[in-house]
Amino acid sequence: MLATLAACAIAIAASGTAAAQLPGLPQLPGGLPLPGDTPVQPYGTNDSGGFWNILPPGANGLANAADLAAFFAACPPPKTNCPNAPRPKHSSDELKMYGDLVYASPGITRADIPKYFKDATFGVKQNEAERIYSPPGRDDVTIVRDGNFGVPHIYGKTRAGTMFGLGYVGAEDRLFVMDALRHAGRGELSAFAGGAAGNRAQDHTQWELAPYTEADLQRQFDLGDDVYGAAGAALQDDVTNYVAGINRYITEARVNPLKMPGEYAAIGKPGPDDWKVTDVIATASLIGGIFGKGGGRELDSALLLQDAQKRFGKKRGKGVWADLRSAEDPEAPVTVKKKRFPYRAEPRKLRPGGVVLPDRGSVRKVDVVKGSAAASASGREDTGLGGLLAFPHSSSNALLVSGRESKSGTPIAVMGPQTAYFAPQLLMDVDVHGPGMDATGATFAGVSLYVLLGHGRDYAWSATSAGQDIIDTFAVPLCEPDGSAPTIDSMHYLFRGQCTPIEVLEKTNSWSPSPADQTAPGTETLHAER
Repeated sequence: MLATLAACAIAIAASGTAAAQLPGLPQLPGGLPLPGDTPVQPYGTNDSGGFWNILPPGANGLANAADLAAFFAACPPPKTNCPNAPRPKHSSDELKMYGDLVYASPGITRADIPKYFKDATFGVKQNEAERIYSPPGRDDVTIVRDGNFGVPHIYGKTRAGTMFGLGYVGAEDRLFVMDALRHAGRGELSAFAGGAAGNRAQDHTQWELAPYTEADLQRQFDLGDDVYGAAGAALQDDVTNYVAGINRYITEARVNPLKMPGEYAAIGKPGPDDWKVTDVIATASLIGGIFGKGGGRELDSALLLQDAQKRFGKKRGKGVWADLRSAEDPEAPVTVKKKRFPYRAEPRKLRPGGVVLPDRGSVRKVDVVKGSAAASASGREDTGLGGLLAFPHSSSNALLVSGRESKSGTPIAVMGPQTAYFAPQLLMDVDVHGPGMDATGATFAGVSLYVLLGHGRDYAWSATSAGQDIIDTFAVPLCEPDGSAPTIDSMHYLFRGQCTPIEVLEKTNSWSPSPADQTAPGTETLHAER
């Protein structure tokens, strides 16, 4: 997996006009019949039209051993920039399109949009289907790959078939990425891909944010119908069928080397284990931990306040602290006239005892690595994410114009959620149509049973990282000494009058060198107190 920091954009312009609905179905060369008996909707069915998107580098994320051998024959290491080296079809055909957008702005016109974005209308135009097929043994789902970009268009006769198809195409396009993400979601990327500093740093971060056991992951799935009723039960069914589709592809890849990602040989593994519903939960926790967290640094803020007051005095130190903390800034420019969006507004009245400052010098943070031999094994410290996964530090963006302000009289939105250029990309394109579903756009590999960034019949949506203070820090009293324990018990705390144990969670990761990662053998145990 190669990664360079860049922007991944989904651009959507809603025109509000009806798309042309061409008669007939997509056809295979030679007029071969459709597999199964699941109907394929004509291009533009149920789509209000005017939607465009781009997701570089390309839809196809499979590079098998033969593909990798051909590439490295033309681009032998240590070369890294070989633009003419052969690549799998549809693996990078969106890269130049979106890259050229930089040189077209300002001055881009509506007529220029097809040069830099691809048509995101539902379906495939007549005679533009490159491949039409169904997973073996399933006649309740048909998959159409368009010839221009290789995007999968899934048509399900049943809800179960639709989800099965989404799992199948997810594995076709992103199996190795999905495998990396499910391991990263458990804090064990280093054990899967190698002990590089960046891989271990990712494990440390995930274990601090979401130190889940397998029982925890299973319980989150099992609670679906208990907590959300019929909607939760439907979600459980969707995940179960999605996982079945992934496993169908894995079964095929184990006997057909052309379907197995070549990266497995690079990390010294024969291929993936079977998928489980808990893998979907683990991947979701990783994505939520990266893009859905914000705040939670109240303790660091308190320590900053104390240090500032010690250095500058009580009043001036508080002023220095106030300038540095994240809070509402009345001098900040805003982009919407006569509108306010207060950020971390202060409550008018604080509850007595609701604000706690630690005693100076008393704070001791728990190290996520317990007795690690990893630093000596790698010879360097964990300084950030530079291994198999490297997430960007740039921000997402969006431009929205109301129908009243647009020339056409209809709303326009251009939305650019930022991830990074990956080969394969962490996101993937899907176009899905089944009972209760008409949507196209991007979704994260490993949780691709729903479109997360895209459009439905007559509306569009995007996403961005959470920046608000949504993580709170609480101070709780430790259990007081009693006759059997003469000192404060640091591993039990009072909760609703009960002395409650602090749960200790540990995970041991081990790694060995592989062609993809030459880090010396090492082991480290991750530690969390919950």
